[in-house]
Amino acid sequence: MRKRVIFSIIVAILIIIAVAIALTVVLTRRSSTIEQTTTTSTGSPDSTSLRTTTTTTTAIATTTSAGVLGSTSTGITTTTTTTTTTTTTTTTTTTSTSTSTTTTTTTTTTSTTTTTTTTTTTTTTTTTTTTTKLIFINNTNPKWTSEGYTFAGGNSYGQALNQLYYPRSIFIVDNDPQSIYIADTNNHRIVEWKYNASNGQVVAGGNGRGNRIDQLSDPTDVFVDQKNDSLIICDQGNRRIIRWFLQNQTDPQIIISNISCGGLAVDNNGDLYVSDYNKNEVRRWSIEDINSTIVAGGNGKGQELNQLNYPTRIFVDRDYSVYVSDAENYRVMKWIKDAEEGIIVAGSRGGGTSLDKMYMTNGVIVDHLDNVYVSDMANNRVIRWAKGSQEGSIIVGGNGSGNQSNQFIGPRGLSFDQQGNLFVVDMYNSRVQKFNIDIV
Repeated sequence: MRKRVIFSIIVAILIIIAVAIALTVVLTRRSSTIEQTTTTSTGSPDSTSLRTTTTTTTAIATTTSAGVLGSTSTGITTTTTTTTTTTTTTTTTTTSTSTSTTTTTTTTTTSTTTTTTTTTTTTTTTTTTTTTKLIFINNTNPKWTSEGYTFAGGNSYGQALNQLYYPRSIFIVDNDPQSIYIADTNNHRIVEWKYNASNGQVVAGGNGRGNRIDQLSDPTDVFVDQKNDSLIICDQGNRRIIRWFLQNQTDPQIIISNISCGGLAVDNNGDLYVSDYNKNEVRRWSIEDINSTIVAGGNGKGQELNQLNYPTRIFVDRDYSVYVSDAENYRVMKWIKDAEEGIIVAGSRGGGTSLDKMYMTNGVIVDHLDNVYVSDMANNRVIRWAKGSQEGSIIVGGNGSGNQSNQFIGPRGLSFDQQGNLFVVDMYNSRVQKFNIDIV
């Protein structure tokens, strides 16, 4: 009996040992499995991620507009803008690690803060305003058709919209060659006339002759200030220069008073030049200063090289030289910037009909080769004087006084369009004639 009890105890102990061994094996394997379950993943949104975003925006805009300022000057505005380039880089990194043992579980999470770097580069915007008309003719000896056709007026003189009354000057907008602006002098108005139109449109004045702010009196010259959408008018009878806004015609502004204006021009800086036929001088008004400076004449009436005698139309080139139609000296003078006297570039002392002389000069324009084109008013012709030449050559007219297509009666203002076609104000025929350039 005692032996049986001892045997049972031994068996029980063995069973307990076996169970303990089995449990130990199981627990050991489980611990090993858990230890091997530590997670490290790269490249997934839940563990480690690297994201780089780069955005680049570049825009370049260039705008060029060109417009004639008066029959002898133009406005060209060029604006170049290079906009901002922006680069943005974003980096995000996240790492997660989990470790578990039989009795303890530890979780560790490491996160890096998002870093954003932004670099911005912006260029400046430069605006250049050019107001001198550069007239480019395709060859050194161009020709024009001998017979012109009537672009505006030509229905005798009168005040109807299909008529002009002794016009003096014209202005052509380079970027709109299908219309011209006319100083319709004896109708006391400025008229816009479009290509092939039978009538003109009044854009300034037209309210009878007078000195009210909404009236003009014998306007003799005009150009368009495209930047301000306005006309600059030589209101000769009222002895003033007036700005007439095209969109708000009820609010004109007097720019200069007490001046006997014969002609207008504008230079590269936007400075205004005005000839004064009573004071026999040309003055420049700076856009930054209300004071004026004498740039030609100003030494009394006379025929010396430092004098003028009834200056009318003027032209300013890209070098700020001023060309003056010195009407009663029968010549055109060139005054280089800051010069004390001028140079005769067309005509001579004393009027006449030969090619080395002119009689009552008026309209004047200059091309890029420094050829000078002049309305020889009393000789009813337009003459070109090559640079350094002692005589001119007739390019249109010169066929006596008359109203035929190859004739004038008192030619005044001149202008070229972008193609080189010539426009002539035929004053006493109350019309504007166009002569097409003869392309060979």
